[in-house]
Amino acid sequence: MRIYSTNIISELDSLRIKDSEKAFYKHFKKKLKGIGITKIVPVKGINIDLMYIERNNILFIKFMDTNEDIYSILEEELLEVMEEEYNSLVSEIKLFNLDIKYNLIYIMPYVDVNNNEEFDNFIKNHIIDRNGYKQLIQNPDTINKYLKGENEDVLLNLFRFYICPEYHVIKKEENNRLINKDFKRISFFKEDYKYTALFLSSFQLKKINSIKYGNTLFLGPAGSGKTTLLTSRAIKLSRLYPKDKFLFITFNKQLMNDIKNQIDILGKNLKNLEIYNFHGFIFKLAKQFDLVIDYTKLKENFSKYFENVFLQVKNVLKNTNIYKGIFIDECENFNKEEIKFLESILYKSKNIFNISADKRKDIKNNLKSFIGPWEILDFNDIIKFNHNYRQTQKMTLFINNFTQNTLEYIKNFDVNFPKDYYLKTKSFRKEGEKVEIITVSDIEEKIKSIIWEIEYLVKQKGLKYSDIVIIYPYNKRKLKNGNMIYFQYILRKALEDRNIPYIYSNDELINLSNKMGVTISNIYSINNLEYRAVIFCQIEMLYSHNLNEKNTNYEIGNFIKNLNIIYIALTRAIDYLIIITTFKEENSDIIKILNNSLE
Repeated sequence: MRIYSTNIISELDSLRIKDSEKAFYKHFKKKLKGIGITKIVPVKGINIDLMYIERNNILFIKFMDTNEDIYSILEEELLEVMEEEYNSLVSEIKLFNLDIKYNLIYIMPYVDVNNNEEFDNFIKNHIIDRNGYKQLIQNPDTINKYLKGENEDVLLNLFRFYICPEYHVIKKEENNRLINKDFKRISFFKEDYKYTALFLSSFQLKKINSIKYGNTLFLGPAGSGKTTLLTSRAIKLSRLYPKDKFLFITFNKQLMNDIKNQIDILGKNLKNLEIYNFHGFIFKLAKQFDLVIDYTKLKENFSKYFENVFLQVKNVLKNTNIYKGIFIDECENFNKEEIKFLESILYKSKNIFNISADKRKDIKNNLKSFIGPWEILDFNDIIKFNHNYRQTQKMTLFINNFTQNTLEYIKNFDVNFPKDYYLKTKSFRKEGEKVEIITVSDIEEKIKSIIWEIEYLVKQKGLKYSDIVIIYPYNKRKLKNGNMIYFQYILRKALEDRNIPYIYSNDELINLSNKMGVTISNIYSINNLEYRAVIFCQIEMLYSHNLNEKNTNYEIGNFIKNLNIIYIALTRAIDYLIIITTFKEENSDIIKILNNSLE
């Protein structure tokens, strides 16, 4: 039996691996022929330890460590609760409107369940007690009598998607991306758009379920699955505890919209899970408590007046505990006071505070001395991610080389990076295409090169225009002579001349959007998106390309920010990465670092 996954370490009773469960996996792992998926929440409020699938038969299994003393006292009550749970499961699954065959059994290896006239049928069909467990050990095939029949492949896959949505990630097309070879991708249409659901890896399932109370930190580079894990945990806990409230919070609206859309397409209307960006959350609370918001002042100086509203909200909510769990994504953009406030509105005990961060995505100089604002907290668990589920092997190697070359360069200037600042990854994908760096003579040749690459990707590689993004650092830049370069305008004109459709990136654009052409974007509007092909240009726009011994700490900080801008651009790519520049190595140490990162 291939199991996903048994090495779970959780402080939550509903997710921990029980003693009888451990013994079952140890004994039957090599004796049963099917596939097992652990810790399922098929419907709200009901948790299943194991979903066992053999020859398209489905068997739900719950393990009970109940001993003889407790069972002898609570026999009637336990049987009644178990039967009610089974009937509730059947009623809820009927609402799926799927002609699916399945069964639920309770394995109770430490007790003898005697005949009971009231529950006789339930005991016979749904309980394996000590004697039945011994028979199962002697002959594993006896499990077959609890199977209710084979299901069609399509129905089985769809049912799996319905009952454990948190074990899937939604992508737009991804014909060449597969995370788990044991489970087929599920393709479906929603509102005329085609989506694909991919089953996560055993490692990811382990991390989803290994939940501890208190503070947990997820650290990892782009593409390593941090947001997927946070989203999955939020879904899992909201379904496990339907009477408690949970909050998923981001800093920017784009990521918030992406998370909302992901959960909506997973088909889960989780009324106890709130999803906000931080500013929207504070304004929502301000309105809820009838605080006065002066929109004129807000337009004049958003940051200053927002701080005023935030202080009022903090004061009103002092000593108020609202949420059992809070999940913060892109924590590198938050400050200490914001994190303290979010921590303060959690339950006082048995709360769950999960934070995800990537220090290299700091492009606002938010991190002082490379220290994250979350480092004021004491963490019960720190999880570092080094798998890359987004990018091909060659692209991952290039970015790892870029990381190493950056470290080698910066160490010449007495900069002490913490170990968690530059993290490398290992790709879980195919080998892929080489990264290209194209040097051109001027902006006119650069535009021609961009157009050529787009047409090549579409006509020769089979990509759609919507698979491609053109990224540049800023929309415009002022030169030393006072002239302004409006690269966006020049690019747009060239695309129109060749009848290439395009769109601008904004807060509403998400990974699952139906994009009507090539996306063009500065780095700030693309921070949370991914594309099959990235054309990165206008590195020349960056204000600092070299360092020397005379540079101040402030100037070194700006140079590192520029490297972070490049890192974000590079990590938006899935299959193809093309860098186009007029700068040569003698003009720019950044170009030298990039060139040295090629194979």
